[in-house]
Amino acid sequence: MVSIVLLLFFATICILGVFSYGFVDPNLVLSTNQLFLRLQEPLKNLAYHQRPIAMILFFAILIGLFACYGIFLKHGAKIFASWKHICVVLAASSVILAFSYPALTYDLFNYIMTAKVTYQYHENPYIVMPIEIPNEPNLAFTRAANKVALYGPVWILITAIPHYAGGGSVWLTVIAFKLLNAAVYVSFSYFIWRMTKNLTNVIFFALNPLVLIEVIMNGHNDIYMMAFALFGLFLWSRKRFTQKIGGFILLIASWLVKGATVALAPLVLFRRVSFERILIYAYIFLAAVFFIVAPIREELYPWYAVWLIATASLLPLKNHRYIFGFTIVLSFALELRALPYMWMGYYEGPGPIFRVLLTVLPVAFYLLFFAFKRLRKSMYEK
Repeated sequence: MVSIVLLLFFATICILGVFSYGFVDPNLVLSTNQLFLRLQEPLKNLAYHQRPIAMILFFAILIGLFACYGIFLKHGAKIFASWKHICVVLAASSVILAFSYPALTYDLFNYIMTAKVTYQYHENPYIVMPIEIPNEPNLAFTRAANKVALYGPVWILITAIPHYAGGGSVWLTVIAFKLLNAAVYVSFSYFIWRMTKNLTNVIFFALNPLVLIEVIMNGHNDIYMMAFALFGLFLWSRKRFTQKIGGFILLIASWLVKGATVALAPLVLFRRVSFERILIYAYIFLAAVFFIVAPIREELYPWYAVWLIATASLLPLKNHRYIFGFTIVLSFALELRALPYMWMGYYEGPGPIFRVLLTVLPVAFYLLFFAFKRLRKSMYEK
C-alpha cells in the first residue's frame, strides 16, 4: 500500500508539472529548442483551445492529490517512518514542482519584474513602476506592471537572491525563486516537526495540495511571511528577554514581507499565555483578515490559505480536530476557484459567481456535517 500511494502521489505531481506547461504565456518563449516546442504544442492546445477538457483534467489532478493527502494524514505513521523519510518526499516533490510552470498566476513574474527594477535598473520600486522602464522585454508577459512594489522591503531584499541566481534568464530566475521557496518550505516543515514531534502535523502542512501548488508550483511569497511570523511568535512566548527581542524582530520582518500579519500585533501584549493559545488567537485573527479584509480589497485568493494552514499545523491535532478539518476542506474549496477561469478563459461574466459557489458549498457542507456530529454527540451524552 505504501509504495502504491507514493507512486500515485508522485505520478500526479509529475502530471501536474507537465500539464502546467500548457499555460505558458503566448508572449513568453521559454526555449527555442524544437523538441521542447513540439512537446509543448499539444499542451498549449489543450489549455487554450480545449478548455473544458483542461478543466476536467485539473479537477482530476486535484482529486488525486487530495485523495493521497487524506491517506497520508490517516496512515502517515505507516507510510513515513521518520522525519528523514518524509523529508525525502518533500524534497523530491519540491524539485519536480520547482521545474513546473507557474500556471494560472502571474505573481511570480511580478516579483521578478520588481527585483529587476531594483537590482538591474537601480530604481526605487516604490516609486518607479515596471511599465515606466523603456524597452523592457519582460513587460510582454507581466501583469500589474502599472503598479509600484506591492510588498515590503524585506521581501525586496529576499528577491535579490533569485534575481542574481537567475543570471538574467527569465526561466532560470523563475526556477531560482521556486527553489528558494522550496528551501523555506522544507525548513518550516522541519520547524513543525521540532515543535510538535508529530509527523501528522508535518503532513498536514507540507503535503497539503494547496501548499504544494501555491507555494512551490506558483511560487507565492506567503511562506516567508508566515515562517517569520510563527517563529517570531514562538520566540516571543519564551521567557528570556533575548528570545523575546528576536521574536519581535522576526514579527516585524514578517510585516515587512507582506502586511497581513500586522493583524497579529496584539498578540505581543498577551502575558502568561501558552504558545498553543497564542496560535489559536493567531488563527482567528488571520481568518478574520482572510474572510473579511481580503474580499473587500479584491477577492479570496487560494494562496492566502497558506496563512491558516501554517498556523494550524503547529497546534496539537487531538485537541483541535475541528480546525484541522475546516482548514483541509477550505484548501480544497479554494483550489476549485481555478476551474471557472480554466473553463472560460476569463475572470468576468459568471466567473465570480462560480468561484463563490465552488468555495462556499464545500465549506458549508462541512460546517453542517460538523454541527450534525456535535448535536448527535450531545444527544448521546444526555
